[in-house]
Parts: sequence; structure tokens; C-alpha cells
Amino acid sequence: GGAMLERGQVMALLREDYDSNYFVSGAGDLAAYDADCEFSDPFVAFKGVDRFKQNVGNLGGMMENIDLKITQWEETEEGLVTSWRFSCILDLPWRPKLAAAGGTTHVLDDKNRVVKHIERWDVSPKKVVRQLLMPSSKIPENRTEVFMFALSAGDSLGMWLAASPAVLRLTAPWVAVSLASRAALGVSAEGTALGGVDTLAFYLLIIAAVGEVTRFFKGIIGS
Repeated sequence: GGAMLERGQVMALLREDYDSNYFVSGAGDLAAYDADCEFSDPFVAFKGVDRFKQNVGNLGGMMENIDLKITQWEETEEGLVTSWRFSCILDLPWRPKLAAAGGTTHVLDDKNRVVKHIERWDVSPKKVVRQLLMPSSKIPENRTEVFMFALSAGDSLGMWLAASPAVLRLTAPWVAVSLASRAALGVSAEGTALGGVDTLAFYLLIIAAVGEVTRFFKGIIGS
């Protein structure tokens, strides 16, 4: 759908979209696109400009320090092929840095409207997942970053030591209330689903306490 566009007009509109980081922020007008344009990348494929704006806008709202550089801009018989490099910091507790290179093929119809938007990412999905697990700071600044560093390194002990303070804060009140109820009221949830939660909380509390002791002695001996 949409009115006929001149080829030069399409290229100018696409350039404006790129200048607004549209495919990582959702901020562009996408005025050169057909409303039912097909969008695809290594992770997902769907139709519709409105859905694209919604999907990318949701992710773009989590991005900070976006840096997008166009490294290729080549007009072809079927449309436009671009290459780009991009990086950003994701607004998550451990603030991972996402960086990738790739390109986009824009296929035009006989009205010079973009009917296919095909992204390629010159990075494996596995590497993207690793980037998402790794904090952007070189030195962890909080427990969440310590946990994510340990997770990305496959360090189970490090993960548990990072998580143990939070586990203590969650399980200690639960266990205390459970024990107080048994002592004062003779109420027990044994044999019920709630009793299973009590048991799990008790064991997690013990393991977390051991983790805190381990972390204390590791700090003393510097290992």
C-alpha cells in the first residue's frame, strides 16, 4: 500500500531512518515502508510496520549509549543494501554491553515501497547470549554483576556466593515465622505444599549461611 515514491525520495527517507537509529530504537518514521512489510533477522520474522515499531521500541527503551555507524550504503536493482556496526548498554541490573556488526537488505516493490526488511547479524546467537550475561564494567560493582560474571564463567561457587545474601534475606524471615508458628501455636504445615516450601526455605537458609561463612573466610585468606 501507499503512494508511489521516487527512488531518490525513498533513499532520503531511509537515510533519515538510519540517522535516528530506527532499527535499534524504533524512533524512525519508516515512511518508505509498506504497512505490511516483511521483517526478518536471525532470531524472528513477522509482518507489519506497527509490530516492528512496537517490538523495537520495547527493546530500544532499554538501550543507552547507542552507537550506530553505517559502513556500506549500496543501491541495487531491487532496493538498498547496507552494512553497519552497532553497540549499546542495556539498562539491566548488570548493564551488559551488546555489540555487533551486520547489514540490512531493503527490497522495494513497483511503487518503490520497502516490502522486505532482511537483517543479517555477523555474530552468532551464542555470542549474543554471552554478551547479555557479561556486565559491561570490567570490575563488578554490585552483587548482581558478581553473579553474572560468575554465570558467564561457569563458576557455580561464585554464583552461589554472590546470591547467598539475597537468599538469606528471603528465607530467614520465612523460616523464623514457620518456627514461631510451630512453637507458639502448634501449627505445622508438614505433609502439605506449604510444608514443602518450609523445608526448601530451611535448607536454602542453611546452605546460604554456609556460603556466607565460606565467603568470609575466602576474604580473610584472600583467595
